[in-house]
Amino acid sequence: MHKWNYKTFGIQGGIGSFNEQAILHYLKTTGLNDYKISYLYTSENVLKALYEGSIDYGLFATHNSIGGIVSESIKAMSRYKFTIVEEVVISIQHFLMKRKEITKDRIRKIMAHSQVFKQCKNTLSRNFPHLILESGKGNLVDTAKAAQALARDRLPKTTAILGPKHLSELYDLEIIAENLQDDKINNTSFLLVTR
Repeated sequence: MHKWNYKTFGIQGGIGSFNEQAILHYLKTTGLNDYKISYLYTSENVLKALYEGSIDYGLFATHNSIGGIVSESIKAMSRYKFTIVEEVVISIQHFLMKRKEITKDRIRKIMAHSQVFKQCKNTLSRNFPHLILESGKGNLVDTAKAAQALARDRLPKTTAILGPKHLSELYDLEIIAENLQDDKINNTSFLLVTR
């Protein structure tokens, strides 16, 4: 067990992301109650903030049992020095969700992190071959941020989001398909790092 003072944890994802699930799982297992989570959306932002000293710890995904290496994280890791504190592994399930006022047949595009599409490739091509798959740019690369943008009319209403179930609750989205990962056993490894 670690001894902590008030610490800031910067994570790759936004509110409702798998990164948030991973850090909350870690914090619960360590018994830490005095913390702040900084939602930084990308691995680059996490490691840059760690380097600049604006966060004490960073967390980002590095590998998935179906999708393999998380390229975004590997690229960012090559640019910064850090110390690995611990690896956090969680089980991942993907849910397809849309705005409630849009019928399923009006969906034209699915947005998610590129790693999500790797994890659901076969299931999506089998069940939704007609839909465009798109990863967002900038902070919208984060599926949780894309869900927020959809809920706030910053994305076309005909967009669906593929990600954690919790996003449907946070942003009042309707789940139209569940457990879309290609394998029921779908685990992601996250690194908790410090300077």
